[in-house]
Amino acid sequence: GIGVASISRFAPTQLVLAHAAIADPSIGRLRHAERVERAYPPLVGAARGATKAWVRDWSVEWVGDRYVARVAAEDFSFELEFVPTTAPVLNGRGGYSQKSADPQHSSFYYSRPQLAVSGTLRIDGVTARVAGSAWLDHEWSSQLMPEGARGWDWLGINLHDGGSLMAFRMRDAASRSMWSAFTLVAGKTERRA
Repeated sequence: GIGVASISRFAPTQLVLAHAAIADPSIGRLRHAERVERAYPPLVGAARGATKAWVRDWSVEWVGDRYVARVAAEDFSFELEFVPTTAPVLNGRGGYSQKSADPQHSSFYYSRPQLAVSGTLRIDGVTARVAGSAWLDHEWSSQLMPEGARGWDWLGINLHDGGSLMAFRMRDAASRSMWSAFTLVAGKTERRA
């Protein structure tokens, strides 16, 4: 009945959303896949106190000194390792990132820019070794978005000199900015005489 909490283990009290995408210039678009499942360990879940989330055979987790991500979609799959090359970047004030003028609309937020990536990528049945750089964000909060907010725009850029830039804005239904912030980390610049 309405207002009665379900005691079933199958009740959807938490949802886990996973999205994976590969930019494929050969077809001029992203290849992407997503999964939305109710949390039901050991099949679907997110660990508390550790970086580990999984939706069936898709996963991302901190293993020793690196992140490991595994995804198997219909027309692509990957198994990648992401090794930090810099310390975590605390966004906002010491990791406390406001989302509006009211401080209750905030999150704890850090970024891991300049991750060294290596692993394998399969596209349409062809597997290749890959390497590059990546970005990982970790943000959590117990509050909903501020009243009137309808979305946010975000970017994270690994700069060529080893620095990084993260910027976001909260926006209303008319796409007007309600709140914005950024974190810029200077890189190592090489000076030549």
